[in-house]
Amino acid sequence: MCSLSSYDNKYSQSCTCGNLRKTTRTITQFYDKMLQPTGLRSTQCLLLLDISYNKNISVTSLGNILLMDQSTVTRNVELLRKSGYIDIKKEEQDSRKKCITITDKGVKTLEEAIPILKKAQSTIEDGIGKERIKELLKTLKDIEKLVK
Repeated sequence: MCSLSSYDNKYSQSCTCGNLRKTTRTITQFYDKMLQPTGLRSTQCLLLLDISYNKNISVTSLGNILLMDQSTVTRNVELLRKSGYIDIKKEEQDSRKKCITITDKGVKTLEEAIPILKKAQSTIEDGIGKERIKELLKTLKDIEKLVK
């Protein structure tokens, strides 16, 4: 039988990693529910947005932008490709590299998704206030820099 001391419980409640992961899952579920009409999950939508902002981007560059490992990016990119949201082509100068571009279907789907993303963001901002959101985002960036 396992017993936890009060110290373990206090640590769990104040653990940055655990709390961020719980909050991230909650926010992801909220965005996923709102995005259901588009057929995209929040992770796919945000990945598609980054692809649309970065024309002919490579998997490696996309991973660097998103701070994701190449295998995770490749797996997610493949899901978008199978759904017809993006095209993947070999780079002309180096056939080992692949360029990712958004398709017309991807653009159309993003056009549906963007107002939903804005509504989700507004719901959170209205709930806790824009200043608190700004401070939260600044704090998250500071933590990211600290632990890199």
